[in-house]
Amino acid sequence: MKDLAIGLLDFGVRRLSMNSLLRVTDLLDYAARADQLGFSRLWLSEHHIGSARQAWGSPTVLLPLLAGMTSRIRVGVAGVLLGIHQPYHVAGDYKMLHNLFPGRIDLGLANGGVMPSVAELATGVAGMNMPQAFADNLEKLFFCLRQEDEMAKLGTVLPPFRGSVPDTWALTTNMGKALPRALQHGMNLSRSIFHKGADREYHKAAMQEFREEYRERHGKYPRTNLVVAGAVHHTTAKAKAAAAPVESGYDYNVVGTPAQFHETLLQFQEDYGYDEIIIQNVALRPKDRALALELWSEMFDLKNRAMLPLTNTVA
Repeated sequence: MKDLAIGLLDFGVRRLSMNSLLRVTDLLDYAARADQLGFSRLWLSEHHIGSARQAWGSPTVLLPLLAGMTSRIRVGVAGVLLGIHQPYHVAGDYKMLHNLFPGRIDLGLANGGVMPSVAELATGVAGMNMPQAFADNLEKLFFCLRQEDEMAKLGTVLPPFRGSVPDTWALTTNMGKALPRALQHGMNLSRSIFHKGADREYHKAAMQEFREEYRERHGKYPRTNLVVAGAVHHTTAKAKAAAAPVESGYDYNVVGTPAQFHETLLQFQEDYGYDEIIIQNVALRPKDRALALELWSEMFDLKNRAMLPLTNTVA
């Protein structure tokens, strides 16, 4: 097996005593340490909920701050709820960010829903069909990102002209829906197995077929990763105590010691065939979250591999 790259997913969840801005401040410290310790990515989720302590809704505004205070780690959103965003603006923002921070910005795209009242506030459209809005906006997004000359004919340019565009990621819990979309649009694939109802079959044969067809169509292999959730500490009891209560929509894949994490993630690598795993760290207290970074980095020898680039490979 190849060395396993480890990335991070952050929902902005912290202990209840921390307000929104304290959670963002903690995120900045967390990102700086993750960068130093050799983690591959730091992705932020987009959620729109009625919580006074919610750290962020749409986290795109945080990306230049995170990228500017780190030097190596890739940062991105996993994912942009494209059904409630204008694809023209998303394309322009992420193209600019990608050229300001070359090779370090990821654009994850999620076909997720929000409450109808939120969708109407965001778009001005009542009774929106969210899946259809996502599909329509996905087509528009890739037109804006990839059809620069046609955009110019329409009277607009997304700066910088002739600049490069960011990596895009199809986020999914359902392989049957995600593979055709990723193949059609040349998107990388990020698969969650911590959401309740997620497809947890291995699908290794289907993934190999996907990779080969992707290479034939797009001239390279896709990047792929597996997303899990859990907490780590020196003992299993401490890991369980550190973890947030399990929410109704999620499962924790592993809560335990570094050795338990190491064994479980290497088994996931073998079973699913992914050489990058993204972890949603579900510890609530900043000191427990910081300790988790140290333990994961040491267990997977991330710091010593920090300068090795991620490449598009068969794996």
